[in-house]
Amino acid sequence: MRASGILLPIFSLPSSYGYGDLGEEAYKFIDRLQEAGQRYWQVLPIGPINREFCPYQSSSSFAGEPLLLSLQKLAEQGLLTDADLAADDAQITEKKKVLRTAFRNFRSKLQEDDQASLHYKAFCKMEEHWIDDYALFSALTDYYGDGDWSCWDKEIREHQPSAVAQWAVKLSYEVEFYRWMQYEFFNQWDALKKYAHEKGVELIGDIPYYAAYESADCWANPGFFQLDEAGKPAFEAGAPPDAFTAEGQCWGNPVYDWGAQKRQGYRWFVDRIGQQLRFFDVVRIDHMRGFESYYVVPADTEDPKQGHWEKGPGLELFDAVKRELGERRFIAEDLGYLTQEVWDMMAQVGYPGMKVLQFAFDTGEENVYLPFNYDTDNAVVYTGTHDNDTTMGWYEKAEDWKQKFVSWYLREKSDITEARKAELFSAPAADGDPAADGDLAADGTVPAPAPDAILDPQAAVTGLVELAHSSRCEMCIIPMQDYLLLGSEARVNVPGTTKGNWRWQMNTSAFTPELAKSIREMTERYNR
Repeated sequence: MRASGILLPIFSLPSSYGYGDLGEEAYKFIDRLQEAGQRYWQVLPIGPINREFCPYQSSSSFAGEPLLLSLQKLAEQGLLTDADLAADDAQITEKKKVLRTAFRNFRSKLQEDDQASLHYKAFCKMEEHWIDDYALFSALTDYYGDGDWSCWDKEIREHQPSAVAQWAVKLSYEVEFYRWMQYEFFNQWDALKKYAHEKGVELIGDIPYYAAYESADCWANPGFFQLDEAGKPAFEAGAPPDAFTAEGQCWGNPVYDWGAQKRQGYRWFVDRIGQQLRFFDVVRIDHMRGFESYYVVPADTEDPKQGHWEKGPGLELFDAVKRELGERRFIAEDLGYLTQEVWDMMAQVGYPGMKVLQFAFDTGEENVYLPFNYDTDNAVVYTGTHDNDTTMGWYEKAEDWKQKFVSWYLREKSDITEARKAELFSAPAADGDPAADGDLAADGTVPAPAPDAILDPQAAVTGLVELAHSSRCEMCIIPMQDYLLLGSEARVNVPGTTKGNWRWQMNTSAFTPELAKSIREMTERYNR
């Protein structure tokens, strides 16, 4: 069934605290999605972020990020006063202090409210398979300060049961604080999800392929990862040189010991996916190709060019997911370097893959991201993803030949037959120069429109958004920045870098009723 949605990280919602949350602006955004006729809101991972705010390096595969908690919602419960909210001073670094105030008030409330106490205890019992390790890991991280968990005292570093019990008592207040924040997160999330469903909006989430080394996942389950005798990663995850980074990438995550996970029936990984399905209606599985084979970099080099490929669990894992979780909805992030083995695995699991228009104009007529080459409805089309520049920024930086290619395609898209395609993709480049006479691609296989045919950036972005909607893909997801016609200043992430990412926020009044109306009109025009 054809449908569309908008990609906007929760942290990108407007907020006076410098980081979007699950409060009023999230509800307003859902209202606007309904007005705009959108069925989906896609977000990035919602787990605890690292020091660089990266949601793909989380300290837990099961927890929620406390910064996403709405202080206003806590105030509505009587856990904070107006003075407490004002004390936040609009600083992210101060938010945890205000959360501590709410926690103290919550503890007092439990002494007087038996029903609240029972509800809290029931939550902790239901989530005990992960929340105790997460809360203790978080408290220990605070206690030890700088340095990773491999630097902790031997007994607790090795997660010895006696040491875990002793430290849980020693740090009991801090452990309870982290446990309580998850309780509030789950309550706020459930309320938001319920509201979204009432408005006809479903939530699409994102599960990273890898767990972070600095995580309760790795600390409590070291046997599931390829670690050395000191507890450090023997190999790190990464990617070979590709369209995103010419030097390749080293992500810093430890790689899995899939043999050990297989011996446990992939139980931990299935639970990991199941937790995201508890949060979301649809889960985008990041780095899908890694389940067929994944790229590892020796930890002692951290040089992606020194890496190699290893085999992943393949269909066995997805069989376990289906067996344990039933028929659920997924999107497969199938970008990057793919082999026939990956395509075969994708065909067998049947999850829709991704078509990204910013990748469509790098080569000639055979480019799989050009809409006239889409061979299935079972796909999700995007103008760009969180790892891309905004479409405005991308287009403004594109070479002339690429801008001409985009402009030509947007004019011709409604009337490209096979014969017309053969005619248009036949002009050779002059003297081997890809830009000569207006030729559009380095291989000299694309046509040469008139020089004055280049669309201005706003027209190009609007055209690409409409192109996505008009494609045969059943689902169309557009980043919010592209509807707002924003440039590179609104980019969320630059792959291969660690600073300055994951912080863009939308202006409070940006998603106007007028914009919602125009989006709805486009949605209806293309039967989404």
